Amino acid sequence: MTQRRNTTGSRQGERGAALLIVLLLVATLSVLSVSIVQSVMSTTRAMRLSDARGQTGWYVSGAEELARVKLGQLFELTEGRITRYTPGLGVPFSFAIDGGQISVQLEEASNCFNINSLATGEDALAETGGPDPHVFYTELLTALDFGPNEVNQLVAAAADWVDRDSNLRGTGAEAGYYASLQPPRSPANTDMVSPKELLDVKGYDPEVYRRIAPYVCARPGAEVGVFNINTLTASQSPLLVPVFGGEITTEAMYGIMEQYGELEHPDVTGFLEHPSFAVIATDTILTSVLDMHSSYFRMSGEVVYLDSVTRYEAIFALGDEGRTFLVRRRLGVDE
Repeated sequence: MTQRRNTTGSRQGERGAALLIVLLLVATLSVLSVSIVQSVMSTTRAMRLSDARGQTGWYVSGAEELARVKLGQLFELTEGRITRYTPGLGVPFSFAIDGGQISVQLEEASNCFNINSLATGEDALAETGGPDPHVFYTELLTALDFGPNEVNQLVAAAADWVDRDSNLRGTGAEAGYYASLQPPRSPANTDMVSPKELLDVKGYDPEVYRRIAPYVCARPGAEVGVFNINTLTASQSPLLVPVFGGEITTEAMYGIMEQYGELEHPDVTGFLEHPSFAVIATDTILTSVLDMHSSYFRMSGEVVYLDSVTRYEAIFALGDEGRTFLVRRRLGVDE
């Protein structure tokens, strides 16, 4: 009798152990299956996102071609004389695509100080005879109420960042300064692609950048910029203060632009006929940076495709005879 009971107990123990092993196996398989399913889903999502990015690039390229055609048409209709009333500018539109939609907006983008012009040396200035970008930027920052010491530092630091040498300007910054930062970095010593790169430059914290952002841009070449008198607005008044050699205050310039309102000027001479400009010496006024034409345009919008939403922008230069040139494109960011 004792042996039978022991045998029965042993069999029950074996059955319990076997059941425990089965339960452990089921639990393990369940965990594995969930892991496999998650891995497959993650891979599928990654493939879909990869496909979406690739497809988004094609859609943006298509939008760029549309912008080229539009700019060519605008040039033909206006003979290059763009105004705030030019049809199609600043008006967003969208259209459906397979799997989503794309939105597009084309804007005039000439009225800004080209931060890359600060790389221009004295020899180049003597050859071109254009306005000194360092003086222009100094007067622009002064018009934005930066103090003299801060103005000198901001101008020098930005110039050191974009110029091609390692010569330190008085209050600027070169490799030694940036190497001492945490984390360390190096000055670009080449043109900026976006003015947001100023946030990496000595003295340009987010608050400083916020104040100057509406008035600066990054364009190829050494030109300070050419401003279209028929698209300038009162909010861009600080940009015009350096045009008059700093001899007019920002407040006075704002008042003049408010008076002009939506007026279209037949030429630069007509723009300069305001009585407030009569007291400013003619040789002080940088008439070379004033025009009725626009050289740059910005296309922006977003592509909604499958599960992704991608913002984009592209900058175009409009040359002679309506030829357009893509200056840059950026996906996922906004200037």
